[in-house]
Amino acid sequence: MPTDLALLTFVKFPEPGKVKTRLAAAVGPELAAELYHHFIDATFACAGQLKNAAQFAAFTPAEKAPAFQHLFRGERQWLAQVPAPDLGTRMRAAVQTMLQRGYGRVLIIGSDSPDLPAAHLNEAADAVRTHDLVLGPAEDGGYYLIGLKSDEAALFEDIAWSTASVLQQTLAAAQRLRLRVHLLPHWYDVDDLPALQRYCLTNDLPPALVTRLKPLLAGKLMDYRTLLA
Repeated sequence: MPTDLALLTFVKFPEPGKVKTRLAAAVGPELAAELYHHFIDATFACAGQLKNAAQFAAFTPAEKAPAFQHLFRGERQWLAQVPAPDLGTRMRAAVQTMLQRGYGRVLIIGSDSPDLPAAHLNEAADAVRTHDLVLGPAEDGGYYLIGLKSDEAALFEDIAWSTASVLQQTLAAAQRLRLRVHLLPHWYDVDDLPALQRYCLTNDLPPALVTRLKPLLAGKLMDYRTLLA
């Protein structure tokens, strides 16, 4: 095995009405799905900057495997997520699979932080060598990255997923287990219109998306720039 580090990017199939539901409430399900398609591309590009890591895409639903591989080209292996509604169950199963395949360090990221700095990934890859748990705190109270080198069931059980308490509950579980924890810098998820405005200030989108988003963002981007000034 050329590397002991596996990086898994968790993705859903970009189907209208089934992804980015909070964002869809503001921009509509079709545009939300197109944006999410772009986010996956951007996340894969970010993941690819982590050198000496085996790249995996942990996808759902499993029956979309051919469509995923047609839409998203690149040097990565595709791994179907276990068919469980609970995110913790799916993430833990992915960690177990990587450990069983012989990887000693496992990083998982989502596809909701498409402009995640590559420096955060590099820091995580280094930190998981000397720590039991690496977490990237998200500004909404969750986390955008988790890194492990062992299967710790308590980190994925009894967590109120998709709430503002995910990070704190995970840290509490880590404390009970007496794990050595490394926290990365905070970052944000693009889950709603204000976060999309923030993303558009510093990132390039395909021209077709820019044209469709302009009526939604034109009057609000100036306000957001004022907040960042």
